[in-house]
Amino acid sequence: MNDSPRFAFDPLFNLRTARIVGFEVRPRNPRDQVGVRAAGTVWGTRQIVDLDAGVALASLAFATDCDASVPLHVNILADTVVTGRRRLRSMLDGLAERQRAIPPVVLEVNPAISAAPVDALIEGLAELRGWGFRIALDAIGRGFGLDLVPTIRPDLVKIDEHLVAALPAGGTAEAVVSAICDVCAATGTRVAATGVTSGDQLTALRGYTVSWAQGMLLSHPRRRPSSTGVRLPVELTSPEAAPAGTPAPRPRPRPAPAMVRELAQAAVTLPESATAEAARRALADHPLAGGIILLDPQRRPTGYLNRNRFMLAISGPYGRALYAARPARTLADPPILVSERTSVRAAVQTCMRGDPSRSDDDLVLTGPDGTCCGVARIADLLRLATAAAACPHPVSA
Repeated sequence: MNDSPRFAFDPLFNLRTARIVGFEVRPRNPRDQVGVRAAGTVWGTRQIVDLDAGVALASLAFATDCDASVPLHVNILADTVVTGRRRLRSMLDGLAERQRAIPPVVLEVNPAISAAPVDALIEGLAELRGWGFRIALDAIGRGFGLDLVPTIRPDLVKIDEHLVAALPAGGTAEAVVSAICDVCAATGTRVAATGVTSGDQLTALRGYTVSWAQGMLLSHPRRRPSSTGVRLPVELTSPEAAPAGTPAPRPRPRPAPAMVRELAQAAVTLPESATAEAARRALADHPLAGGIILLDPQRRPTGYLNRNRFMLAISGPYGRALYAARPARTLADPPILVSERTSVRAAVQTCMRGDPSRSDDDLVLTGPDGTCCGVARIADLLRLATAAAACPHPVSA
């Protein structure tokens, strides 16, 4: 690992599972941020984009020992999406050269400094997504209009920290947060809050059913992107454990059963042509993963390698000699597929109807196009299902 203090990794938590679901890579020194560097200068779009793309590429190069089961979030400007996005493709190429299993990369698109016409931004984001990037809109409510959400359909929308800081006082901030959550709920877009510093803010966000968050209350930025052994204290994950006197979460309209996508974890994936030896190395590199998803060229799941069954097969007598050079799919089971918009209750029923010998297999989540969107762990499913059964008002998606 590079010992340079240039970048830090800010964890993003799923408040329902208490697990890290991403690391935002950001300059450790605020003066290194592109917006700060460009302020007060006469730089044009080209200079701004060159610096922004360079910082983005350097942030990925710094993450040399990242866990492939946890996405890396990289900040870029809308200007770079429009005029410099081809430089970003080398991010994926560089990761492919270093990693046996490649972590998902989420591009957190920030408002433009110079210019980014809406039509050109939409076109650029579609191309980046086609290359394999996931897309998040950062600072929503400050630099992007809500009309972009149904048009772009990002994977994630992040509520700006200046809105979070104004909660739960009410007024304009609550109206904006409410509008953001309503639009995202209508389009099936996940919402995350940034800059959470107090328990009151966290409680208010729960009232809007925001289940992802980051900030100093949850964790300080880290020197390494490692999620091993990291979980939130129970008082930050359980609304019932909120301190006495904390205001109750604001009720949300149109309640609906929680969807399994709220429990999604990034999957460790390999091409379906990967060898058993490559799968063994990937499991050794990622000890928290319950298994590996095998994907076809269109990123559709075709097989699932359960860690325990796979390791037993290749660790037995002559197992390594028999399987190491053969395709891993010869040891794979069919993946247990569910749509990411399946309710938790229906997902639990799917597990109960399945093969008892596969009761510890992860559920593989798929999007509308059949591509892999991650996995859901059985323990998290049962925990949320139990909480939903005890709650008189089901949590809205």
